[in-house]
Amino acid sequence: MAVRVSYPEKGGYSWVDALRPFVQVGAVEVAFKSPSLFLNTVELREVVAPFSKVPIQVAAVHMAHARITEADIFTKTLEKTVHIAEALDCCLIVVHPSRGQLSQVEKLISSKIDPLLERAEVSLCWETFESKKRFLSGIEGIAAFCMGRERHAVCYDTSHLHKPQAEVLVDIGAHINLIQCFHLSNRAEASRRLKQHLPLRHPEGELDFALIVRKIREHNFQGVLTLEYLREYHDWLVEDALWVKGILGMEKSREEGNAGCR
Repeated sequence: MAVRVSYPEKGGYSWVDALRPFVQVGAVEVAFKSPSLFLNTVELREVVAPFSKVPIQVAAVHMAHARITEADIFTKTLEKTVHIAEALDCCLIVVHPSRGQLSQVEKLISSKIDPLLERAEVSLCWETFESKKRFLSGIEGIAAFCMGRERHAVCYDTSHLHKPQAEVLVDIGAHINLIQCFHLSNRAEASRRLKQHLPLRHPEGELDFALIVRKIREHNFQGVLTLEYLREYHDWLVEDALWVKGILGMEKSREEGNAGCR
């Protein structure tokens, strides 16, 4: 169970102070956004430093939004992200499938990306988007790509797919073996405008996350569940993460495990 926290590539907030509120949750997804800032200003030692002070794990690293069709920038961004993931003892990297055609990037994937992933023993989790302009689109397109590829998996984002509750539940059952992480947040359609990344229990939310989390639990999912909310709802993150843990039985399991170690 994790929450998404954006690394301060620019702006005036403290990285260690950004992490401290989520000690109760136990884990975070460390997210980067701008490839240019990431490559030119982000220092590995500064990213890693707070984790010696704050008792919190890194469940996943979200790569900056480099376009895979720009091979040099994408490769450099991925290489640096892999180094950060290794330093944080993390084996999952979440990545956006950018615009382009699969045929344009297949050679890059097989010749450079796959060998890098194999050497580092990390996996790329491709995040679900519906856009047909992306080289991988929707859960179906990403699942088909990941099938048989050991170092590629699905990051299923419940806000991005715009599917009704019943279809989300079907997706989970059909593709759980290829999903290594979920981005969980609610969504709503108001005045023909879609709202994404709302809290799981937001009153306008269209999805029932008690059912969704139970469906994930039913399949004995062993990956990462990350809450990703709009900034205005960050105060909801800890309470909602603990609520999800309660549904999963994680708090009870932890107490039993601790008792067994005494």
